[in-house]
Amino acid sequence: MTLMLLMISVLERSNEFQRCGGEMVASLEMYYKTARIGQNCTKLQQEAGSWFQGDTGIGKWSQREDQGLTKNGLFLAIVENCELYSDPKLVGPSNVDPSMTYLAHLRRGTEIQAIPCEAEFAVTDGDSQQNRSATYLLYDLRSEVVEEAKYSLGFTLVVVVSLLGFSIIFSNDTEGIANQLVLPIQQLMEDMSRTAKLEFDKVTPLDGVIPSTVFEVRSLQTAFHNLNAAVRSFSKFTPLEVVRHFLSLGAVAQLGVVERNVSIFFSDIEGWTTICEGTPPAQVLALLSEYFESMVSIILEEQGTMLEFVGDAILAIWNAPNDVPDHAVRSLTAAWRMDKVLKKLRAAWASQGKPEISIRVGLHSGFVWVGNLGSNLRMKYGVLGNGVNLASRLEEMNKRYKTMTMISEDMLREPGVSETFLVRPLDMVEVVGRTEPTRIYDVLGPRSEADEDTRQVANVSAEAMTAYLNRNFEQAIERLQVVAQLKGGSDPAGEVLMERCKAFLETPPPPKWDGL
Repeated sequence: MTLMLLMISVLERSNEFQRCGGEMVASLEMYYKTARIGQNCTKLQQEAGSWFQGDTGIGKWSQREDQGLTKNGLFLAIVENCELYSDPKLVGPSNVDPSMTYLAHLRRGTEIQAIPCEAEFAVTDGDSQQNRSATYLLYDLRSEVVEEAKYSLGFTLVVVVSLLGFSIIFSNDTEGIANQLVLPIQQLMEDMSRTAKLEFDKVTPLDGVIPSTVFEVRSLQTAFHNLNAAVRSFSKFTPLEVVRHFLSLGAVAQLGVVERNVSIFFSDIEGWTTICEGTPPAQVLALLSEYFESMVSIILEEQGTMLEFVGDAILAIWNAPNDVPDHAVRSLTAAWRMDKVLKKLRAAWASQGKPEISIRVGLHSGFVWVGNLGSNLRMKYGVLGNGVNLASRLEEMNKRYKTMTMISEDMLREPGVSETFLVRPLDMVEVVGRTEPTRIYDVLGPRSEADEDTRQVANVSAEAMTAYLNRNFEQAIERLQVVAQLKGGSDPAGEVLMERCKAFLETPPPPKWDGL
């Protein structure tokens, strides 16, 4: 700061020098631009000679028009930054502009006359200063410059000392200002960033907020925590990934859908109506809440988007709005994890005298319309298309085949599914909206967890389906019987196909039979 003030002072003085020199030269040219050099400048040389002689002279004397002081036809005093080599014996004339005389007095300067050489000083001795045709005042500003420099230096010193004094005075309050203003605002900014990312568990709780005595800061903290609570509540009504998606866009949601390949999950609680009829409402609500909490957690952990609850049913999708490359594998993994968690929950519920819960799951992968549905006044993020109906239909068909998780052939064709999970073909079914029969599969579990009997069930079931589609119904029945033996003598899932094979042995299907 001190260096900056000193530099400003020096620049101001330099500008003053330049301005002063420029004014003098311009004025001299204005007075004598038409004057010409005479042949006899002896008197002028004698009177002003001391200005041009020795090491302290200000210029070279010459009578040539193109050299020294006589160049351009006038006697021009060359001034360096307004510092003059003056002769104190020269006295100003009486006809000088009074304002300029007053200015000379204020600046303690010495008059210097610039006289045209055509004046006949050598002819007569009556060439008094009053007879000279023109004069001009040049001033010695050295003392003034020194005085102003001292004043500027003193002023700069006062400013520097004042600043140092104020900094010492206020340094004692710096920590208090930081505690009351800077630190609370910094914490608030960090919490706002976490809320924007929906990282609610990382937001500072109320009892951890840095207190502040500044009213505006306290108001900001209160307003933010109210906003955080509202966003947190809103995220519980709307799929979390959807909320995060629109927060990242920074735009208002608009109606619209896009076609996207997704995996659709639809589940329902088996015998839920019966459970509700025999259980008090409060206990039903607590049981359902505990069930939903566990299931939704698994969906989110597997990068799924929880769309909605339809009574006791759950509708979720993968690969929208965020990209999930292995969406089919992840949705199946979620279904398998749910089954394992429910086995533990059923044991706990049984010990507490609560009813047991089992679920049926339908899964399908395909292109559907995904986006914001509804009206401009109220909308929801959802899916449209036959794929949604197929997932719901597969969930319902679990009742008929006594299975837990059923998938479509479209899902089985998705990358990684057949390599990760072991499935068995169940049947060919007709689905509304499709012109060809749909092959459905029962999910036996991850290949990494399957034992030899389970692998045999999958392989033999595939052989039975191949025989069935080739109209070899006797072989299909034989293969299905082997499956039943592998499963301990009973195979409810294969009984539907076996009964149809027996019926076709008595009444064969038409020549253009499609497997139904």
